[in-house]
Amino acid sequence: MIKKNIFIISVLTIIIIIINTIIFDIMSQNKQEKIDLVLKDKLNKLQVHFDVLYKNQETTAKTVYQSTILTKNVINILSKAQNSSYKQKDKLRKELHDILKEKYKRLVQKGVLQFQFVLSDGISFLRVHKPNKFGDNIAKKRDDFKYTIDTHKPIRGFVQGKTAHGFRNVFPIFDKNKDFIGALEISFASEKIQDNLTNISKIHTHFLVNKHIFDSLIWDRDDFILDYKESAEHKDYMITMTKQHNVDVCITQNKRNLKNKREQINKNIKIGKKFAIYTIDKNNKVTIVSFFPIKDLKNTITEAWLVSYEKSDFIYLTLKSNLLIRVIVSFISIILAIFVFLQILAQQRIKIEYKLLNNILNSTDDMMLVTDFKSVKFSNKKFLNFTNSKSNEDFNEKTNNNLLSIFLDITGYLHTDLIKNNESFYDLITNTLDENRTVSILDKNNITKSFSINITKASYKDVDEYLVTLTDITKLKEKEMKIENKAYFDGLTGIFNRNKFDEICEQEFSRAYRYKHSFSLAIVDIDHFKLFNDNYGHLIGDEVLIMLAKEIQTKVRDTDTFARWGGEEFVILFPETSKENAKIICDKLRINISSLSHKDAGKTTASFGITEYKKDDTLETMFKRCDDALYYAKENGRDMVWSN
Repeated sequence: MIKKNIFIISVLTIIIIIINTIIFDIMSQNKQEKIDLVLKDKLNKLQVHFDVLYKNQETTAKTVYQSTILTKNVINILSKAQNSSYKQKDKLRKELHDILKEKYKRLVQKGVLQFQFVLSDGISFLRVHKPNKFGDNIAKKRDDFKYTIDTHKPIRGFVQGKTAHGFRNVFPIFDKNKDFIGALEISFASEKIQDNLTNISKIHTHFLVNKHIFDSLIWDRDDFILDYKESAEHKDYMITMTKQHNVDVCITQNKRNLKNKREQINKNIKIGKKFAIYTIDKNNKVTIVSFFPIKDLKNTITEAWLVSYEKSDFIYLTLKSNLLIRVIVSFISIILAIFVFLQILAQQRIKIEYKLLNNILNSTDDMMLVTDFKSVKFSNKKFLNFTNSKSNEDFNEKTNNNLLSIFLDITGYLHTDLIKNNESFYDLITNTLDENRTVSILDKNNITKSFSINITKASYKDVDEYLVTLTDITKLKEKEMKIENKAYFDGLTGIFNRNKFDEICEQEFSRAYRYKHSFSLAIVDIDHFKLFNDNYGHLIGDEVLIMLAKEIQTKVRDTDTFARWGGEEFVILFPETSKENAKIICDKLRINISSLSHKDAGKTTASFGITEYKKDDTLETMFKRCDDALYYAKENGRDMVWSN
């Protein structure tokens, strides 16, 4: 009996050890998976908030750039400054500063740190934020300015400066002849990202910058724009101090809490990829610390880190419950009961976290979904409401399990027809510049909407599934369209203006030279137009211009380009058309115009001067011949079409 009992006890002991070992392994893995899920969620949350703020900065910078170059006399001043004397440049610099100083005060409220102009040779012409500092060759110190000056293209990203770092946007500037005359910088301090995340998103955030990106001798200079202290996270990184941060909490306390994680942090910072850890302080409070890398202009070197601190009761409960299970499992009599009980608690906790995550996803203004680009696996309410779908299954049925079918085939937007052989839609997105990652979708009212699209490939499954975020940019696109209309359409008549006509002419000259095609130009001038203004006033004169423009616009061919050249003069470009055929068309237009009658000013007529493209022609030579032909028509009775 004793031997049997000993045998039974031995067997039970072995079973207990095996069960404890199995349960220990299971719980350890389960604990780590839960923690990894929370860490990943917090890390992705930080990235999403950063991406939104970064996108807002990009939108602000582009808007400021467009409004600045359209500001009266700005381009003219920069053009003059190219070859001016030192004294003349001083006068021009003061004039430009007077124009923009109030604008800069408003920009500061939007988070703009630096607002400066650099001439085409790389020499700083005006720092609006520091007007007394100029004349240095900034292109030798800043890769972003060098890139824009060399390529005449815009660039944006995190860049070091002489006394500050920040998210910088550098745009090329061209004069009215499309000649490159310099660059405009609109930069945002990293502290704004830090403060916005803290104040708006309620994520306590540090911005860490590598001390080596600046000359180590200037860290203590009095003119340093931002306040820096050596960070608690890493000795090679400095923290940007603001009113939201103090030394006791952000450095002293954090350095103590991170002491046991130092090796892990150093290893991951050296790798330069995003990561998250958690710490436990002396009060057993768990804090998740997420590290998001900020790359340089070439997206190769990590120059800075965005670090967030968030309390996590879930991780604390996970660690505590895991320890509790280990203790309870030691007691054979209640091992299974405790294990099941804690699993139920864990599942409930997961459901709560899932529900919370779902509520967060449903609270955003963005549409979010998980998909393999065939069927939708998961989506938030915003997406279902937009597509007028009751559920993901309902949407999949309506689209025949083809998500890509909702992306409209519209120029300037991404769609399936752009996918090349052996390329997926994910490849199309990743191979497209960030600013061009846009799609167009019909909403439930069949209204076309524009969205920026962001795709993250899921790493937790072997199958290809993606988290897709769609941000509504319809209003932004409409604003861009309005800006383009102002640039290319005449404000009075609504037809193309001289800028657009010059652009189309340049393309037509290239086509004519390359393919040996011919084309014709015509100048249209209203006869005795000065009399309309003198006798009836400029308002009646404007109405006559509108009436004539409307008549010609409805009569010219779809392939022709009709524009207002200035005053009472209009121009028409006839592609692949001889001057003889152009004369026939213009004569019909002349007759139609002569049949028009204004209610106050009465009948009007117009004269036409026509010429055809010749080898080695320029726009100036063709317009000279058109002018000569128009002059002949005017001198010989008007209401006439004449070719030269």
